[in-house]
Amino acid sequence: ALVSLASYELFYWLTHVYEFDARIKTELTTLSSRADANIEKIYVKEGDTVTKGSVLVALDAEVEQLRIEALTVDLARERARVNKLLAEKDALALNLKSQTATKNEEIRALRIEHKSIQDRLDLAKKNVNRSKILHKKSLLSSKSLEQEQAKTLSLVGQVNFAAAKVKVAVRERDEIKASESSIDIIISELSIAEININKIKILIKEAEAQLKYRIIVSPMDGIIDSIFKYEGEHVAEGERLVLLHDKDSFWIEANIEESQLRHLKVAQKVTIDIDAYPFDTFVGVVTRIGSVTNTQMTQGSGDVKANKATQRVPVYINLLDPPEAIAPGMLVEVNIQIYDQLGF
Repeated sequence: ALVSLASYELFYWLTHVYEFDARIKTELTTLSSRADANIEKIYVKEGDTVTKGSVLVALDAEVEQLRIEALTVDLARERARVNKLLAEKDALALNLKSQTATKNEEIRALRIEHKSIQDRLDLAKKNVNRSKILHKKSLLSSKSLEQEQAKTLSLVGQVNFAAAKVKVAVRERDEIKASESSIDIIISELSIAEININKIKILIKEAEAQLKYRIIVSPMDGIIDSIFKYEGEHVAEGERLVLLHDKDSFWIEANIEESQLRHLKVAQKVTIDIDAYPFDTFVGVVTRIGSVTNTQMTQGSGDVKANKATQRVPVYINLLDPPEAIAPGMLVEVNIQIYDQLGF
């Protein structure tokens, strides 16, 4: 019996890789403050189970809220200014258009009046010439000839006056058109106002982003492990607030001696004993074999002093049937079957 037991133990030792110092691992997430503020409210306590999006901590947000309100007032004022400028531009454009149209009609009427007087003057000049001929033949009195000449001189004055009125009206119309530059000034002010509006919108978005930073929410379904601050305390930007882990993401990290690595491969079956459950055995599979030793990881990228101490490489194992109560850091023992690698 003793020989059989010893033979079985020897066979089991040769066909399995044991590791007694393995631990359960998980992804620990540290949530830090993204703003300098006082803690207004802590909504969770250590050990609580939370869902993704749950509010964990609220920081004082009064300053940012007041800033958003002030910027909102500035935005409303600038928009009102834009509406006022648009109304002024439309009113000015309509007024200039109306004045130009009125002046064009006036110029048209003055030109017609000028043409009419000019025609009368041309006719009067012909009458004067005819009267002179009749006067020479003694068929028209000197008084009548003088009257025709006086009439012609009067019409000459009227023609000149009508022409002057046309010139004045044209200049007035040109002055009205020159007033259109006021519209260009208003358009420039509108452009500046639009730039101010866009700037205020950006500032509001920045303030809203800062306001969101005042609310710390859970990025996943998890369990609260640690809370590092208390209500009323001041936290600086980047200072940690809450530590939590994904309640459904666990794996086992076993540090295997380098001499045993040649027997290991991904997907190998693993028998797992958890110290917290001494009477139960669990099953897992190898999911990844590390590519660097623990010593190298500990000392970083610097040179590692050569020594004959056996190095260990982390091997990652997925726990297929985890118990209901499990916590990161629990000690486990792993037993990896390698007899298929030895030809048994």
